[in-house]
Amino acid sequence: MGSRKPTPYGEAVAERLAGDLARAGVVVVSGLALGIDARAHEGALREGGCTIAVMGTGVDMVYPRSHADLAARIIGAGGALVSQFADGTLPQRPNFPRRNWTMSALSDLVVVVEAGEGSGALITAEAALAMDKPVMAVPGSVFSHQSVGCHQLLRDGAGLVQNARDVLAELGTLTSVLDDPLRPPDRLRATRAEGRDAIVVHLSDVLPLSAAELSAKLGLPFSELLARLTRLELDGEVRRSGAGYVRVTRLAGTTRGDPG
Repeated sequence: MGSRKPTPYGEAVAERLAGDLARAGVVVVSGLALGIDARAHEGALREGGCTIAVMGTGVDMVYPRSHADLAARIIGAGGALVSQFADGTLPQRPNFPRRNWTMSALSDLVVVVEAGEGSGALITAEAALAMDKPVMAVPGSVFSHQSVGCHQLLRDGAGLVQNARDVLAELGTLTSVLDDPLRPPDRLRATRAEGRDAIVVHLSDVLPLSAAELSAKLGLPFSELLARLTRLELDGEVRRSGAGYVRVTRLAGTTRGDPG
């Protein structure tokens, strides 16, 4: 959620982030408003995911009217339009802060993509904190007034969002559904078919890579990467070399029990 007048950067981030989360099975909750809200709904729909629109009007009074088609597509894709207001309720300014509290109540976690000072998205974040729910924010340009609210949230301790994996990690639902951006999807599927860990595929058998470099390449949280590296070391798939790791090359016909 975020600004009704986002930058192109904010629109792109919102749509990509929502799409990746939807592909990972997360239900995207947003407010059907212009800007970031609409881009989040669109991103989820593009990936065939489920999204819920929380409204500040009656569910029969789509606002803005230009989003009537979007609302219909949300329902058609198995999502929902949700409102605490009776049918026929028109858009009124006091309704929208209440709508934002409802969004927080329905969500396990709140992510703010772009928000200027005084943005309604900050009300949603405040509501989430009051409900003891995590709040995360996407950093923006220091020159953009649309990023002031996000940067304030980050200064106050909100989680940093660079991609969907950051959100999934906070939710405790990291998944392999998300493609490695540094490897084409068909190569990822081939890697799984071969039964080889993606870490092994990324390693050279000569030039070592540090854990930090691997974490960046794979988009894995550092703690998860270290756990997997430890397992791979025990399995004899990788070994430490100086300050990094290399893949263990096996000769044809050898097994893990063979000497050398």
